[in-house]
Amino acid sequence: MPNSNRRNFFLLVFIFFIYVTVRVTLNLPALSKPRELADTEAYLRISREPLQSQKFWGDSRPFVFPLLLKISKQDVSTAATLHLGFSILAWSLLALAISASLRPTYLTLLSFGMILALSLVRHLASWDYVMMTESLSVSWFVLFLALGIWLTQKWRTYKVILLVTTAFFLAFTRDTNAYLLLILVGMLTFAILLYWIKPQALILVAFFLVIFFFNNYTSNLGGRWIFPLNNVVGKRVLVNKITLKYFKSCGMPATPDLLALAGTFANGQDRAFYENPALKNYRLWVRENGKTCYMKWLLSDPISSVNESLIQFESLIRFDKLDSFFARKYDPVIPYYIEPFIYPVKFILLLWITITIAALLAIWKRAWRVNPLWGIYILLSLPLLPHLFITWHGDAMAPERHALSVGFQLALCFWILIFLILEQITDSKVSRLWKFNDRI
Repeated sequence: MPNSNRRNFFLLVFIFFIYVTVRVTLNLPALSKPRELADTEAYLRISREPLQSQKFWGDSRPFVFPLLLKISKQDVSTAATLHLGFSILAWSLLALAISASLRPTYLTLLSFGMILALSLVRHLASWDYVMMTESLSVSWFVLFLALGIWLTQKWRTYKVILLVTTAFFLAFTRDTNAYLLLILVGMLTFAILLYWIKPQALILVAFFLVIFFFNNYTSNLGGRWIFPLNNVVGKRVLVNKITLKYFKSCGMPATPDLLALAGTFANGQDRAFYENPALKNYRLWVRENGKTCYMKWLLSDPISSVNESLIQFESLIRFDKLDSFFARKYDPVIPYYIEPFIYPVKFILLLWITITIAALLAIWKRAWRVNPLWGIYILLSLPLLPHLFITWHGDAMAPERHALSVGFQLALCFWILIFLILEQITDSKVSRLWKFNDRI
């Protein structure tokens, strides 16, 4: 091994060692007493069901977090430790995958350090100590990206198996993740039809489709979509005369008892959406026609639907109430005044437009032929708006928390774009230098 390569290797190991030490030692108090929220009890209840039980696999929540709680024997401190360990593993592999995709030596070190630094911001790191799905959802997403980058370097069957397995767990950590896979199916299919990528990617398309439909099947089995839809009805449908009129045209029985729930969440007023006998016909309508009616309504005026989510974009990513979800003993690693330089929370619309234009230019130039990481950047950046749309319209309760993956996706796109631009600038300078030396 050349001396320069040996030096870089030891520098990467040193950065990794510091990273692990910081993550493990600085929040031991929070690790010993993680935060439990209202939904935690539902996950704990599911985790007590036998593995062979239908209730475990098709209940009101996806099975991945309950599975971790089952492995932890319902000990939340052990579950938080597993959160942290899995997060460290996933982020380290992503940092390694991105750094290995960049040619200049300084970018290898810079990208490795910056991706690890990104994982330390409170928007992402704080969830390791909260007994909800956020930590697992981000970690599976991160691992999915790391494996995707690895696969672009050289197609291998075992890599495909690992990627598909990760996609499965990603989809069943949070249902909106399954829709991300569906978006990816469309983009990969389009790329195959235009001969931008090899037809072997159809294997991924097929598996991602199977995962999406299986997720949708279990969601219907456990009625997982009913609670968020009731949130939407209470908070956004019943309070808007025009929207209410559309839902009435779909057959929704807008009785006085239902109208009295305007402005409430699904669990409000002593769970009236679920337990008020007078709302029996409404509950039947929700199961039979509610999801279809809601989707038709969103598609009936797509410009307004998209615009509504875009208006909320910056406030969702900024997440001003994040501190209220912290474990009481959680101490952020990175100071407040540094975090905005690592995890963007301002001028979000402008940043999204820039990222999108860069992705379209990369498609025009077919930049993935120079570096496959451009292909990952395109597949990560173009679904930003659909992901935001799904998140905002998927549930009216705690939309900032649900938009966590969108914020992470945006921040990662921002950094990957910077790394790729820096690589291009560096390569251009080296090329000009060689030409100058040749002339001499």
